[in-house]
Amino acid sequence: MSIKRAVVALLLVLALSPLSQVQAQGGPGPETSVVAGPSPYELSGSGTGLAVNAGLAFRPARALVVEPGLGFFTYRNDFGQRSHWFFPELSLQAEVRRGGVRPFIGGGGGAGVQSRVGSDRWVGTLHAVTGLRVRIGRSWGGRTELRLRAVPPFRGYSFDFGVGLVRGML
Repeated sequence: MSIKRAVVALLLVLALSPLSQVQAQGGPGPETSVVAGPSPYELSGSGTGLAVNAGLAFRPARALVVEPGLGFFTYRNDFGQRSHWFFPELSLQAEVRRGGVRPFIGGGGGAGVQSRVGSDRWVGTLHAVTGLRVRIGRSWGGRTELRLRAVPPFRGYSFDFGVGLVRGML
């Protein structure tokens, strides 16, 4: 299975997961989200690539969101070859509920895995994220986010501008 097919399959599973339909007591339950968009970067070169981030958000307290996720980033390196990064991450976010609109801000960390022929490269990552979740229907919504990711911390970065869908906003 190719990397592209594996990423698409993972995103579909997250978006359609029955976990996203479980309601938490007193507020929005777990939700899945997928956002995608351009990502300017400065890694082993600079330019703009494509970033896709999928997450599963839980709310252990009214204003706290815990969101494990998987990011995917692809770009062309200085030699014209396609380079792929995967970012398994954990994000902690503060969220304010204003009716159907929920702005958030947070940060977290994880790993960066650069897919290479022969051997993969693993590094630690840190990120800061801010954005807006908007209810569109009973269990669907939209999401915009800005995610600044240090890869590895303090040596390179990507700055993801994402727009996408949320499922499970009950």
